[in-house]
Amino acid sequence: MIIESFSIIDFKAKEAQTFEFDKGANLIVSKGNTKGKSSLLKSLYYTLGFDVRQFPSGWIIDDMYFQIKVIIDDSYYTITRQKDVFRVNDVAESMNVKEYSEWISNKLNIHMKLANVHTKKLHSAYSSALILPFYIDQDDSWDGVMYRKVSDTLGQYSRIPKDIFEAIFSLSTQEVTKLKNDLTNVTKKKNTTESTITNFLKVVNEYKQEILEIPSVVKIDKDALQSDINRYLRMLNDFNTQMTKYKMKLLNKQEMLDVQKQNLSELEELLKMNKKRYRSIEAECTYCHSTLTTEKSLTRLDLSNNYFEISLLKDTIEREVEKLTNDIKEIKTERNTIDAEVDKINNEIQKSKELLTIDDYVKASAKNEAVNEMENLVDKQILLKSSLEKQIKVLRKAIKDLNKEKQELRDSIENEYNNLVSKIKDVLTGTDLNELQFLDFKKIVGSGMDKNKKFLAYYLIYFNLLRQKGTYEFPFCMDSFIKNEISGDNATEMFNAIETYFFEENKQTFFSIVSENLKHLNAKESYNKVEVDGKLLLKEKYDEISKRFVFKK
Repeated sequence: MIIESFSIIDFKAKEAQTFEFDKGANLIVSKGNTKGKSSLLKSLYYTLGFDVRQFPSGWIIDDMYFQIKVIIDDSYYTITRQKDVFRVNDVAESMNVKEYSEWISNKLNIHMKLANVHTKKLHSAYSSALILPFYIDQDDSWDGVMYRKVSDTLGQYSRIPKDIFEAIFSLSTQEVTKLKNDLTNVTKKKNTTESTITNFLKVVNEYKQEILEIPSVVKIDKDALQSDINRYLRMLNDFNTQMTKYKMKLLNKQEMLDVQKQNLSELEELLKMNKKRYRSIEAECTYCHSTLTTEKSLTRLDLSNNYFEISLLKDTIEREVEKLTNDIKEIKTERNTIDAEVDKINNEIQKSKELLTIDDYVKASAKNEAVNEMENLVDKQILLKSSLEKQIKVLRKAIKDLNKEKQELRDSIENEYNNLVSKIKDVLTGTDLNELQFLDFKKIVGSGMDKNKKFLAYYLIYFNLLRQKGTYEFPFCMDSFIKNEISGDNATEMFNAIETYFFEENKQTFFSIVSENLKHLNAKESYNKVEVDGKLLLKEKYDEISKRFVFKK
C-alpha cells in the first residue's frame, strides 16, 4: 500500500487541506512542537482504520471528514472516514468498522485471526490490529510495554501484541491448531467407524444365529389359516355351550337319582318293618289260639295291600334308579366325547397358531436381508476406516512438517532479530538490548533518554523484521521519539539509527521532526517534506477540496 494524498475537511469550521506524499520517506516537519505534526499523523492512520487512543487537544475529529488516496497492487482507491463510518470508492454502500476491516484485509490479502480475550474464540482481526505493528504513536508508544495501550479497541484480544506479530511472521500456531483439530475430528470419526463396524458385526452374528434357529416353513395362506382358527374357535364355543348343557342335565339327573335312591332306601326299610309287624301279629294269634284266617288278618290289619304297594313302588323306583344311572352314564359318555372334541379343537388351534410363526420366518427373511445390507455397510465402513487412517497419517505428517517449518522459520527470524540487535547496538552505543528476546513483549525498564533509546532500538528491529519477513505491509509511521531532553551525541545516534534502519528508498515511511533536528539527517534533501506551522486546515481550501471529495466510485 502506498498513500498518495490525505485530505481533511472540518465541516463545522468550514476549513480543509490536502497533503501530498512520496513513495519513500516523508518527513512531517514543523519549526517547533505542538504545531500539528501529531494531529496529522494520528488522523492519517485513524483514516486507515486505526482507532487512535487520544488526539491532541482542540483537534475535534467528530467534526471532520478524512479521505486518503492509496495505491494497492497498482489499483487506486479512496478511503473516507467520518467517525466510525467508512466509504471506499469501489463499494456503493457505507461500511462500519467490521465491514471496512474485511475490505482492507481482502485488498491486502491478510488472513489474520485473533482470539477473543473472554471466549478465546478466533475472529477476523479488525483494522486496528492489522495496523498496530506499523504505527508508533507519540503519546502511547514510548512507555510501559511496546505496542500496548496504543488503542483501546485492542483490549478485545488476548496475547497482544504477540499474536499479531506471530500472524504477520507466519509463526502463528493457529494453522497447527487447526490441523490438530482436524486430526482430532478425523480420529474421533475413525473411532466411531470402528465402533460401528464392531456393533454391525455383533448384530450380524446375532441375526445369523436367529435365522439358523428358525425351522424351514412352506408358504402358507395366512388369511385362510386365520379363518380356520376362527372357525375352530366358534366350534369350541359351541362345544363349550353343549358341555354346559350336559353338565346341567347331569346335575339334574344326579339329583333325581339321589332322591330315588333315598326313596328306595326308605321303602326297603318300610318293607322290613311290615314283614316284622306281620310276623309279630301272626305270632300273637298263635299265642292266643285265634282261629282267624290269614286273609282275615291281612284284611284286618290292612298290611297286605301296603306291603304289595310298597314292593310295587320299590320295583318302580328301582327301575327309575336304573334308568337314571344309565342316563348319567350316557351323559358322561357324551360329555367325554365333547371333551375329546374340545381337546381336538384346541390341538388344531394350537397347530394353526404354530403355523402362524410364519411371521418369524418373514422376520428371519427380513433379518437375512438386513444381514446382507449390514455386511455391505460394514464393507463401506471398513473402506471409510481405511480412508480415515490415511487422512490421519497425512495430518500427522502435515503437523510434523508444519511444526518443523515454523520452527525453522522462527529460528531464521530469531537469528535475524539477534543480528539486528547487534547492528543497532553499534549505532545506539551503550544501549542494553539484552533484556527482550524475540517476541518477548515485556515492560522496558529504565528512564530518561536511556529508555527512549531502548524503545527506538526495539521498534527499529521489528520494523526491519516486518520488511524482511512480514506477510503484508502498511506504510511505517513513527511519531516523535523525543520525550526527554536530548544531547547532541544522543540526537546524532538516534537520528542516524532512524536514517539507517527506518527510512528506505522503496518503502513508504512517515516521520515527524522539528526543523532544527533536520541537521542530524545526512540525506535530508532526498526526503519528501510536509511542513506544518500549527494551522493544518485553511478556510480558503474548503470549497476547492470539498468539491472534489470522493464519496463513491
